[in-house]
Amino acid sequence: MLLLVDNETIIELAVLVGGEDAGRIMKLLLKKPGITDEELSRSLQIEVREVRRILHKLNEQGILHYELTRDKETGHRIFKWYVGQEQVIGYIITNMNKILDRLRERIEYERSHQFYWCGSQGHPKLVFEDAVEKLFRCPTCGKPLQPHDNSELIQALEWKIEQISKYLEQLEKVRKVEVEQGEARKPAGKKG
Repeated sequence: MLLLVDNETIIELAVLVGGEDAGRIMKLLLKKPGITDEELSRSLQIEVREVRRILHKLNEQGILHYELTRDKETGHRIFKWYVGQEQVIGYIITNMNKILDRLRERIEYERSHQFYWCGSQGHPKLVFEDAVEKLFRCPTCGKPLQPHDNSELIQALEWKIEQISKYLEQLEKVRKVEVEQGEARKPAGKKG
């Protein structure tokens, strides 16, 4: 596999999705793949219900997967948890695409509106319709509102969109090569 995400990044991702305990759980899962929720609970001294909640949250986000077996004596289900590089990479790509969509929406909004501002840091910039409603007075300090040039923000958004787009393009090229190489390694007659 050419695309790899290092363990620290995977742990940080878990913290972002599920909090500090998710980071602790992920750290242990990376060291001991196939560990059960009960074993995680005992090792980390986190209540098993909380461990399960976090594991399922990470699973819903596509960061973890599990193998389900049954205890031969009791018949209870046993979940063995794993971190998959491909799943983590997919999660990152999906979320980068969501960010890209939001940035594109934002730049379109910035381009299609005229803004007014009093010039005071932390005070709101208003679109024309809202400025008219406020009689071109700042709702925070009462100063007159002046037209605001948002071209720097638009340039910054354009730059960020370009950077993310290039990165995603590179990721997709690498993934395509990996898929093609995987197909080439399969025995003849076996597809999928």
